[in-house]
Amino acid sequence: MSGKTSISATAFRYIRQGIYVILPVVLLFGLAEIASRVHERRSPPLPVDIGQGFDRDSMLFVPAEDGFMETNPDKGISFQHQRFALHKPPRTLRIFALGGSSVNYLDYEFSQLRQALETACTDRFDQVEIINCGGLSYGTHRLVLIAAEIVQYDPDIVLLYSGHNEFEEVQQMHLANRQYTPAQRLLGKSALFRLIRDFWARRRIATLQEASDLRTLADSIPDSSKAWLHTFTPDEVRGRMNAFKKNLESMAALFASHGIPLVLGTVPSNLFRPNLPGADGTLYEEVIDMFEKGQYDAGLRRGRELLRNASPRHQSSDAENEIIREVARKHKVHLADVEGAIVSAEPNGVPGQTLFNDHCHLNPEGNKILRLLYQREILDILRGGDASKGRDTLQ
Repeated sequence: MSGKTSISATAFRYIRQGIYVILPVVLLFGLAEIASRVHERRSPPLPVDIGQGFDRDSMLFVPAEDGFMETNPDKGISFQHQRFALHKPPRTLRIFALGGSSVNYLDYEFSQLRQALETACTDRFDQVEIINCGGLSYGTHRLVLIAAEIVQYDPDIVLLYSGHNEFEEVQQMHLANRQYTPAQRLLGKSALFRLIRDFWARRRIATLQEASDLRTLADSIPDSSKAWLHTFTPDEVRGRMNAFKKNLESMAALFASHGIPLVLGTVPSNLFRPNLPGADGTLYEEVIDMFEKGQYDAGLRRGRELLRNASPRHQSSDAENEIIREVARKHKVHLADVEGAIVSAEPNGVPGQTLFNDHCHLNPEGNKILRLLYQREILDILRGGDASKGRDTLQ
């Protein structure tokens, strides 16, 4: 009997010692959690897109009040804020625009496009909605997931303009640490965790801003501060282009299966002054020299060749545009040949001479050309009735 009592007393002593050890830790974390929540009232936590769009459970749009959908607040750092009714009103033309930053920056052109379509189609539509789904640094790997989401929102037409981010998106995928996404979501419920996370995020942002400032000061084509961590082998480059084609075909097939017309655009790239890091940038100096001597045709041929084989690159090349044209032909989707139109509009046929803001983003005049080409294809769809199959608003 005394032996059992001794065992019970020993067990109780261990339990009590454990409580003495654990309780202060729990109290400390509890106080820190309370303090962190008080701090968040004065300084709200940073929006964080856990998984960075690579997670299939991550939605671009979330329910809002009064039956509306709006851009997920966690994705506000990468997307324009958009809002639309979950159930599309009658006599509404609803257009979704998918792409990267080049689409994200098109809000002014979309307002012009909306006005033009409303004027041209007053007999059929009371309003036109153009929902901007352009994500900063988004390539087709993540756009496929957005495409699968937006078919739920009754689109009449989808515009797709993508080709600059296929290599950068690989780096984004590695940084996303998708294997830790469930743990990040769970820990993200803690204000203390959010406070620590935001502290390191702000330090990282400050470092990136310093690097950005240095890039702004750089004048040469080789830009080591912009270099990616990984140089792709020729086989890996081919693999990225195969994935690009597969993703485009997947989206084309998805929209076709839902009876949604797609307008696919070729993607021009600044060949007058591209952004190529390392050895590729050094090689491109010979192209710049040709342009300075007025040898535009020879320079353009050499520039296209170098950009096509550059690894990595943060802008489209002939390889991407050949795939875009092939997918458009194969799947019989409307093609807005932005690349061809920009080349024709440049004074010497060299994209980037007058119509770009940087290595991949068009300036206002270039964006106007882009908008008018997509507008023409949209009107062609509406006149031909392609957008009316199974869509009450167009009947």
